[in-house]
Amino acid sequence: MIDFYFSYRSPYSYLLLPRMLKLKNKYNLNINFKVVYPIAIRMPEWFKGKDIRFFIPFIRDFTKKAKKLNMTLKMPIKPDPIRQNTLTGKISDYQPYIFEVCHMGQLMCNRGKGIEFAYELSTLIWSKKNWNKDDFLIPLFTEFGEDLFEVREYIKFNEKQIVDEIKINQDDQKAAGHHGVPLNVYKGKYYFGQDDPFDELINELIKDKVIKDFS
Repeated sequence: MIDFYFSYRSPYSYLLLPRMLKLKNKYNLNINFKVVYPIAIRMPEWFKGKDIRFFIPFIRDFTKKAKKLNMTLKMPIKPDPIRQNTLTGKISDYQPYIFEVCHMGQLMCNRGKGIEFAYELSTLIWSKKNWNKDDFLIPLFTEFGEDLFEVREYIKFNEKQIVDEIKINQDDQKAAGHHGVPLNVYKGKYYFGQDDPFDELINELIKDKVIKDFS
Protein backbone atom coordinates (compact mmCIF):
# COMPACT_ATOMS: atom_id res chain seq x y z
CA MET A 1 0.00 0.00 0.00
CA ILE A 2 1.10 3.56 -0.78
CA ASP A 3 -0.03 6.55 1.25
CA PHE A 4 -0.48 9.53 -1.07
CA TYR A 5 -0.79 12.96 0.59
CA PHE A 6 -2.45 15.54 -1.61
CA SER A 7 -3.31 19.26 -1.52
CA TYR A 8 -5.97 20.85 -3.70
CA ARG A 9 -3.89 24.01 -4.11
CA SER A 10 -0.64 22.30 -5.07
CA PRO A 11 0.01 22.28 -8.84
CA TYR A 12 2.61 19.56 -8.35
CA SER A 13 0.02 17.39 -6.59
CA TYR A 14 -2.26 17.86 -9.58
CA LEU A 15 0.51 17.03 -12.05
CA LEU A 16 1.23 13.74 -10.28
CA LEU A 17 -2.38 12.53 -10.25
CA PRO A 18 -2.44 10.77 -13.66
CA ARG A 19 0.61 8.70 -12.74
CA MET A 20 -0.88 7.76 -9.38
CA LEU A 21 -4.12 6.78 -11.09
CA LYS A 22 -2.11 4.65 -13.49
CA LEU A 23 -0.46 2.86 -10.57
CA LYS A 24 -3.86 2.22 -9.04
CA ASN A 25 -5.75 1.14 -12.14
CA LYS A 26 -3.19 -0.53 -14.41
CA TYR A 27 -1.20 -2.22 -11.67
CA ASN A 28 -4.03 -2.75 -9.19
CA LEU A 29 -2.14 -1.03 -6.38
CA ASN A 30 -3.80 0.09 -3.17
CA ILE A 31 -3.37 3.87 -3.07
CA ASN A 32 -4.40 5.30 0.29
CA PHE A 33 -5.38 8.80 -0.83
CA LYS A 34 -5.09 11.39 1.94
CA VAL A 35 -6.31 14.96 1.61
CA VAL A 36 -4.46 17.61 3.63
CA TYR A 37 -5.08 21.33 3.89
CA PRO A 38 -2.67 23.46 1.84
CA ILE A 39 0.46 24.86 3.49
CA ALA A 40 -1.27 28.26 3.38
CA ILE A 41 -3.76 26.91 5.94
CA ARG A 42 -1.45 24.64 7.93
CA MET A 43 1.57 26.98 7.99
CA PRO A 44 0.52 30.49 6.85
CA GLU A 45 3.69 31.94 8.42
CA TRP A 46 5.73 30.22 5.68
CA PHE A 47 4.49 32.83 3.21
CA LYS A 48 5.51 35.84 5.32
CA GLY A 49 7.49 38.29 3.21
CA LYS A 50 7.19 36.17 0.05
CA ASP A 51 5.68 38.25 -2.74
CA ILE A 52 4.89 37.26 -6.33
CA ARG A 53 8.56 37.56 -7.34
CA PHE A 54 9.42 34.63 -5.07
CA PHE A 55 6.92 32.40 -6.86
CA ILE A 56 7.71 33.30 -10.48
CA PRO A 57 10.38 30.55 -10.86
CA PHE A 58 7.93 27.98 -9.45
CA ILE A 59 5.16 29.15 -11.79
CA ARG A 60 7.50 28.81 -14.75
CA ASP A 61 8.56 25.37 -13.57
CA PHE A 62 5.16 23.80 -13.05
CA THR A 63 3.81 25.44 -16.21
CA LYS A 64 6.68 23.86 -18.17
CA LYS A 65 6.07 20.49 -16.52
CA ALA A 66 2.35 20.63 -17.34
CA LYS A 67 3.16 21.23 -20.99
CA LYS A 68 5.58 18.31 -21.00
CA LEU A 69 2.92 16.06 -19.45
CA ASN A 70 0.29 17.38 -21.89
CA MET A 71 -1.88 18.56 -18.98
CA THR A 72 -3.94 21.75 -18.93
CA LEU A 73 -2.71 24.30 -16.41
CA LYS A 74 -3.68 27.93 -16.75
CA MET A 75 -2.34 30.79 -14.65
CA PRO A 76 -3.56 32.70 -12.80
CA ILE A 77 -6.24 30.51 -11.25
CA LYS A 78 -9.59 32.29 -11.06
CA PRO A 79 -10.53 32.11 -8.29
CA ASP A 80 -7.45 30.92 -6.45
CA PRO A 81 -8.58 28.33 -3.87
CA ILE A 82 -6.56 30.36 -1.34
CA ARG A 83 -7.14 34.08 -0.84
CA GLN A 84 -3.70 35.65 -0.51
CA ASN A 85 -2.10 39.07 -0.95
CA THR A 86 0.40 38.57 -3.78
CA LEU A 87 2.31 41.73 -2.79
CA THR A 88 2.98 40.69 0.81
CA GLY A 89 2.39 36.95 0.80
CA LYS A 90 -0.12 37.33 3.67
CA ILE A 91 -2.84 34.71 3.80
CA SER A 92 -6.31 36.17 4.27
CA ASP A 93 -8.28 35.31 7.38
CA TYR A 94 -11.30 34.93 5.11
CA GLN A 95 -11.13 31.76 3.00
CA PRO A 96 -14.36 31.18 1.05
CA TYR A 97 -13.19 28.33 -1.20
CA ILE A 98 -10.52 26.00 0.14
CA PHE A 99 -12.44 24.44 3.03
CA GLU A 100 -15.39 23.47 0.85
CA VAL A 101 -13.01 22.02 -1.73
CA CYS A 102 -11.05 20.00 0.83
CA HIS A 103 -14.17 18.82 2.64
CA MET A 104 -15.75 17.71 -0.62
CA GLY A 105 -12.56 15.86 -1.43
CA GLN A 106 -12.47 14.14 1.96
CA LEU A 107 -16.11 13.11 1.71
CA MET A 108 -15.43 11.59 -1.69
CA CYS A 109 -12.50 9.70 -0.14
CA ASN A 110 -14.91 8.30 2.43
CA ARG A 111 -17.17 7.22 -0.41
CA GLY A 112 -14.34 5.43 -2.21
CA LYS A 113 -13.86 7.97 -5.00
CA GLY A 114 -11.14 10.22 -3.57
CA ILE A 115 -8.30 10.10 -6.06
CA GLU A 116 -10.55 9.95 -9.14
CA PHE A 117 -12.60 12.89 -7.89
CA ALA A 118 -9.42 14.82 -7.05
CA TYR A 119 -8.20 14.46 -10.62
CA GLU A 120 -11.45 15.77 -12.11
CA LEU A 121 -11.89 18.64 -9.64
CA SER A 122 -8.21 19.62 -9.89
CA THR A 123 -8.52 19.68 -13.66
CA LEU A 124 -11.39 22.15 -13.27
CA ILE A 125 -9.43 24.29 -10.81
CA TRP A 126 -6.38 24.49 -13.04
CA SER A 127 -8.19 24.93 -16.35
CA LYS A 128 -11.54 26.69 -15.94
CA LYS A 129 -12.37 30.24 -14.92
CA ASN A 130 -15.03 30.25 -12.18
CA TRP A 131 -14.43 26.53 -11.57
CA ASN A 132 -16.27 26.89 -8.24
CA LYS A 133 -19.64 27.70 -9.83
CA ASP A 134 -22.45 25.18 -9.65
CA ASP A 135 -22.55 25.05 -13.45
CA PHE A 136 -19.26 23.13 -13.25
CA LEU A 137 -19.73 21.33 -9.93
CA ILE A 138 -23.18 19.86 -10.57
CA PRO A 139 -22.11 17.82 -13.63
CA LEU A 140 -18.86 16.88 -11.90
CA PHE A 141 -20.68 15.28 -8.99
CA THR A 142 -23.25 13.74 -11.33
CA GLU A 143 -20.36 12.03 -13.14
CA PHE A 144 -19.56 10.29 -9.84
CA GLY A 145 -23.16 9.40 -9.10
CA GLU A 146 -23.45 12.11 -6.44
CA ASP A 147 -25.67 15.14 -5.93
CA LEU A 148 -23.88 18.42 -5.19
CA PHE A 149 -26.61 19.69 -2.87
CA GLU A 150 -26.75 16.44 -0.89
CA VAL A 151 -22.96 16.60 -0.57
CA ARG A 152 -23.10 20.15 0.76
CA GLU A 153 -25.81 19.22 3.25
CA TYR A 154 -23.86 16.20 4.45
CA ILE A 155 -20.72 18.28 4.92
CA LYS A 156 -22.68 20.97 6.78
CA PHE A 157 -23.97 18.49 9.36
CA ASN A 158 -20.80 16.38 9.57
CA GLU A 159 -18.13 19.07 9.29
CA LYS A 160 -16.37 18.26 12.56
CA GLN A 161 -15.92 14.63 11.56
CA ILE A 162 -14.51 15.62 8.17
CA VAL A 163 -12.16 18.21 9.67
CA ASP A 164 -10.94 15.64 12.21
CA GLU A 165 -10.27 13.14 9.40
CA ILE A 166 -8.16 15.68 7.51
CA LYS A 167 -6.27 16.55 10.70
CA ILE A 168 -5.51 12.85 11.21
CA ASN A 169 -4.12 12.77 7.66
CA GLN A 170 -1.91 15.74 8.53
CA ASP A 171 -0.68 14.06 11.71
CA ASP A 172 0.13 10.92 9.72
CA GLN A 173 1.97 13.08 7.18
CA LYS A 174 4.13 14.64 9.90
CA ALA A 175 4.81 11.22 11.39
CA ALA A 176 5.99 10.06 7.97
CA GLY A 177 8.70 12.74 8.12
CA HIS A 178 7.66 15.55 5.77
CA HIS A 179 5.04 18.32 5.59
CA GLY A 180 5.10 18.94 1.83
CA VAL A 181 3.01 17.67 -1.07
CA PRO A 182 2.78 15.66 -3.17
CA LEU A 183 4.09 13.07 -0.74
CA ASN A 184 4.10 9.32 -1.19
CA VAL A 185 4.97 6.97 1.64
CA TYR A 186 5.91 3.37 0.91
CA LYS A 187 7.27 0.88 3.45
CA GLY A 188 8.01 3.65 5.92
CA LYS A 189 9.99 5.82 3.49
CA TYR A 190 8.69 9.06 2.04
CA TYR A 191 9.03 10.33 -1.53
CA PHE A 192 8.40 14.07 -1.75
CA GLY A 193 7.81 15.57 -5.19
CA GLN A 194 6.65 14.50 -8.62
CA ASP A 195 9.86 14.04 -10.61
CA ASP A 196 12.92 12.18 -9.32
CA PRO A 197 11.23 11.08 -6.07
CA PHE A 198 8.41 9.47 -8.01
CA ASP A 199 10.95 7.68 -10.21
CA GLU A 200 12.65 6.44 -7.04
CA LEU A 201 9.31 5.12 -5.80
CA ILE A 202 8.77 3.29 -9.09
CA ASN A 203 12.22 1.73 -8.83
CA GLU A 204 11.38 0.48 -5.34
CA LEU A 205 8.10 -1.00 -6.56
CA ILE A 206 9.91 -2.76 -9.40
CA LYS A 207 12.63 -4.02 -7.06
CA ASP A 208 9.98 -5.41 -4.72
CA LYS A 209 8.24 -7.03 -7.71
CA VAL A 210 5.07 -5.08 -6.98
CA ILE A 211 5.09 -3.97 -10.63
CA LYS A 212 7.20 -5.11 -13.56
CA ASP A 213 7.67 -1.72 -15.17
CA PHE A 214 5.94 1.65 -15.57
CA SER A 215 5.53 1.92 -19.32
